[in-house]
Amino acid sequence: MWTLTLDTATPYLSLGLFRGEVGLGRVVRVERRHEEVLFGLLEEVLREVGTGREEISALVLGEGPGSYTGLRIALAAGLGLAQALGARVYGASSLLAAAWPFLEEGRPLTPLFTARNRLYYGATYVLEGGRPREALPPRRMRAEELPREGLLLDAPPDPRALYELLPFAHEGVEPLYL
Repeated sequence: MWTLTLDTATPYLSLGLFRGEVGLGRVVRVERRHEEVLFGLLEEVLREVGTGREEISALVLGEGPGSYTGLRIALAAGLGLAQALGARVYGASSLLAAAWPFLEEGRPLTPLFTARNRLYYGATYVLEGGRPREALPPRRMRAEELPREGLLLDAPPDPRALYELLPFAHEGVEPLYL
């Protein structure tokens, strides 16, 4: 069975389909056109992997932070698919999914998503014993409030990271609107 990962919290559409070490992820910059691209990209990934929707048994959805509309696209599409397929749904931080490929043991990293009005959404994570720990919770910050080092700006949530974060994810989704 396959796990579908989906995030629309940023200008990127992050979508992936994974089973163990096998899988395929796509990240496409779509600005505010997630709904126009999402299902076509899903069908493309299903074809490339060689499976059908009925083989999806779990979904990991990015919970933000992000705009109301941006988050709702992934959540509505993901929850609809899960209900139709009888699949389980898990939520994970979009910020953590952006930071995950860059986290190093014991070194704090603050991923940032650019928001409106010269603000940023950010959280600080530290990898401890292979597990991510939230050193500072997600928050909205002005430029002068940003940490002086360990920043990652506007990296898209990584589809494979969402899959790899499954052991640390929680069942259900709780969107984060800041």
